[in-house]
This record gives sequence, structure tokens and C-alpha cells, in this order.
Amino acid sequence: MNQEQMPIVDALRKHKNKQPISFHVPGHKNGEVIGRAGQAFFSKEMLQMDQTELTGLDDLHDAEGIIAEAQQLAADLYGAESTLFLVGGSTAGNHAMILASFQREDTVFVQRDVHKSIINGLRLAGIRPVFLFPEYDQKTYLSKGLSVESVNLAFAKYPHAKGIILTSPSYYGWVPPLAPIIQKAHEKKMVVLVDEAHGAHFQSNDAFPASALEQGADVVVQSAHKTLPALTMGAYLHIGKESYISSQAVKEAAAVVQTSSPSYLVLSSLDMARYYVHTLRECEPNQLTRSYESFQADLEKNTGLSLVKATEKIEQDPLKCIVKAPEGYSGWTLQHYLEQEYIYSELADQDHVLLVLPLRLEGNYLTVFPKFQQAVSTMMAQVPPENRTRVSHLPTFSVQETEREWLEMFHVKQKNIEVERASGKIAGVDIIPYPPGIPLFFKGEKITGERFSYLLEWVQQGGRIQGGTVDRKGQWYVSIMDEDE
Repeated sequence: MNQEQMPIVDALRKHKNKQPISFHVPGHKNGEVIGRAGQAFFSKEMLQMDQTELTGLDDLHDAEGIIAEAQQLAADLYGAESTLFLVGGSTAGNHAMILASFQREDTVFVQRDVHKSIINGLRLAGIRPVFLFPEYDQKTYLSKGLSVESVNLAFAKYPHAKGIILTSPSYYGWVPPLAPIIQKAHEKKMVVLVDEAHGAHFQSNDAFPASALEQGADVVVQSAHKTLPALTMGAYLHIGKESYISSQAVKEAAAVVQTSSPSYLVLSSLDMARYYVHTLRECEPNQLTRSYESFQADLEKNTGLSLVKATEKIEQDPLKCIVKAPEGYSGWTLQHYLEQEYIYSELADQDHVLLVLPLRLEGNYLTVFPKFQQAVSTMMAQVPPENRTRVSHLPTFSVQETEREWLEMFHVKQKNIEVERASGKIAGVDIIPYPPGIPLFFKGEKITGERFSYLLEWVQQGGRIQGGTVDRKGQWYVSIMDEDE
């Protein structure tokens, strides 16, 4: 196919050039009705592209024109049987692929360090998950993904399982080998679904790790907006060429979980992002690799900061730059001082600050190092280092089944208590350090053990959680099930 095309973008331009008169939604009427505040904030040209399902502009949920063509171009570029454009982010894609792949009460293996959207998708579908715990690097406490050995043990223990849901890359850009797991799952006639939210750029150039789609996954979801030039909420859902899953089933599920009024701005940005991936393939891989390595080397050289590298057998996405906070300082403290220099990172944790690099390092990115140095110098001058202790992220046991029916817990009464008093209590909601959005405790799960220690450490050192509230004095509260009810 001719990858030089941008069907949605071109159609919107043609529509705008007709100088159409809008007697349809949306209410801003091609940017004519936005008021002074809107005129100062939105460009009229942009709002003229914010259209609806008009003649010639197709329909995302019954695509047969420009949207169908744009999706076919994406499938061709990514090597998929078919590709769906998503306007609800990878969250919508994760929900759709789960709903389309399994039936209620199916047993499904789930990598434990999944995004909360996977957990909510399991709940919506009524799936019985068996959680497989990843291995963790002992120095950094970062997830290395599932080991083939633990997966094989789980497959032997639960031969009736229908599939496995994996996450790759991790939020921090670590990419474990998936091919052996995918191959073994397919030998067992299991479906393999992969949340590849942070890997939409992998197939843009050989400078990046191999995509799960290239390694044989049945369905792969990617957040185009995370690393490609697409608007927030724009994502792709790819169905593999030899997938066990029906494309029609996935389309129907996607229509259920997405809005019936998709944003044409988001759709056009997905079309444009696909074109950008096409152009990036023309770049020499070694040239791209050198540019990322040069940035990271200059960052270490000019700031004294050190970067975390992936461990053996794990690939590192070069766009993810894991900065180690100086000894005695948390990642949150370093992040705070970086923001004083107007450098905004993706996330921070107890030990690290995560930077997401652009696909092309140009402009301000090449002159930013003095700001990093100023942030570090100011931090060390104003904040004395502390003696800090660390606990591991998650227990190391390999398999866990849920003890309660998730859907039965929606109406259970809850109450808030101080986080320090939560040990031994039953979580009333999911407790999620955010970012990265990986549930530490599920609703209905007992709060105990190393993960409770980790929760305390997380909030005491400045981390935030979903499923909790904080008062003006900095006291965190978490929701637990009211056992008196």
C-alpha cells in the first residue's frame, strides 16, 4: 500500500476548504461559537477539523471509507491482519481484546504487574484470573517480566486455562523475550494478549526492540500517543495475521467500550502518526541509536547523575531514560527540583526519575543539560541526604488466584482509615501507586506483608496513590471494607 497517504487528514482538509456551514454537532460550529476565551485558547483551524460522521468522513464503528483505509494502512505498516483506531487510549483496547477473547468464568493467566485497565477489563468480562508474578531486579526493584520457567509451571498446574495476558515493555522500558512464552502458549492452544502501550514505536525502526506482534501475539494494544506524535487517547489495536481471535469480535467489543462520538482530531492524529512511523523507517538505525546514546552519555557527563541499564537478557527501549537519584535522595525529591527548572518527567519513584525521550532529539533537548545540573546542585544545597531503606515491591511467589468474586464487591460498604492502620484489613478499592498505575492491592484483597511495607514507604517518601486520600497535614487514608456492615 502507498504509505505516503493520510486519508483522514486529507479528507478533513478537503471538508474545511469547502467552507461548510454547520447545522450539526459539535456545538462550536467549526469554531464559530467559542467566545472570547475559546478564541484565545483554541485555533479556529483546529476546530474546523473537529468534525462528526458527515458524508465523506466515514464512521469509526462502521468504517468503509477513509477510516477503513487509514486502518488498513496501519495494519500494512505494522504487519497486522487488521488494525483498529482507538479514541479511548490503550484502556479501551485492553478492555476490547479481553471481552472479545474470553467467555465469562474462563481461567486466564495474567502477569501481575499489569496496568489497572487490564484488571478492570477482567472484571467486566467476568474472568477468573490466575496471577503470575514477575521476577524483579534485586538492585533496582524493577520488573523483568515473567520467566519461562514460572509460565511453564503455571501451564502445567492449570491445563484448562484459555489464555495469557502479558505486559511489554514495562513502564520503564524493559523488554523481556516474549517469543518463548508465546510459542508455548500457542502449543497449548491458548490466546496471547499483550498490553504494549509503551511500544507503539517499536516497529518504526530496527533501533528499537521487536514488537510483541512480530513475536506472534494474537492481539496487541499500543498507545500511539505515548511515544508517537498522536494526540492523547489515541491508540492502536492490532490483530495478528495468525491470530486465534476473530476480527469481527474485536470490532464489536471495541464499539461497546468506546464512545459513539469519536474525536476526529484524535483519529486524524493516529493517521498522521502512522505516516510518521513510515518516514522513520527511512532513518539509519545506527544513527538513531547513536543519538539516544549520545544524549544519555551527555546527561551523565554534565550532571553527575547515573542511568540505570537493563539487566542481562532484557532489552532496553532507548526512549526510556531511567535516572538514578543521588545517594540519600528519593526520585520524588529529584523530580521536584527538576520541575523548578521546568523539566517535567514522566514519573518518579523511591529511587528513580523516568524520562521519555522524543523519537528525534532536536532543539531544546540538545541544550537542556545545564538545567539538569542546576536542579541537582540546588537540591543538594537545600536538602540534606537521608539514610533510606528499601523494601521489595511484590512478594516472590509465582501464582495467585483471586479469593472473591470481583463483581460481587461493587456494593460492599467501605470506610477510610489511616494507611498505617491498614495492615490485615480488606482493601475496599484498588490501591494503586500512580504513576505507573499497577495495582498494589486489589479490592477485596487483604493488605499485608511486604506489599504493605512498600505502601507505607511509597506514601511516606512522597508517592501518590489512587484508592487513597490525603489531608492537608499529609496524612494518607485508604479505603477498606467495613467489616461491621
